[in-house]
Amino acid sequence: MFLVKKAAGQFNLGTRKEIIRSSVAGTLVGATDYGSYYLLIHFLPFSLSKAISCTLAGLVAYWFNKYWVFQYSTLTSRSEIVRYVLINFLGLGVNVLTNQIVLNLYHGAILLALVSASMLTGLFTFICFKLWVFRVRVS
Repeated sequence: MFLVKKAAGQFNLGTRKEIIRSSVAGTLVGATDYGSYYLLIHFLPFSLSKAISCTLAGLVAYWFNKYWVFQYSTLTSRSEIVRYVLINFLGLGVNVLTNQIVLNLYHGAILLALVSASMLTGLFTFICFKLWVFRVRVS
């Protein structure tokens, strides 16, 4: 019984550490997206600037999640990239849907919709990355 409680406590501590790191990484990824977008709009069309900044932010997010948040040290595989991209596309759907639901419920509550959508998407992607994309597989 003692070993089970001790293992559960270590798991919780590890998960808390991952949540904190994920929050920091998310902030840095957002800064990468916004910062590069703001810089690029002075030289390129808005749509191209946003495409580049979003792509750059996605690459930064991948690196942070794999190597820092989840400390996943296995070699990158095609299936890992596919899982990562799939979860990000599903996360986009969660984000847009949550944003729309909040706006339908609370007309004009743009900040509430933005924050709610971002937080729910962050939770969704964190769980999926932890349990599916960057899960250590035992052979």
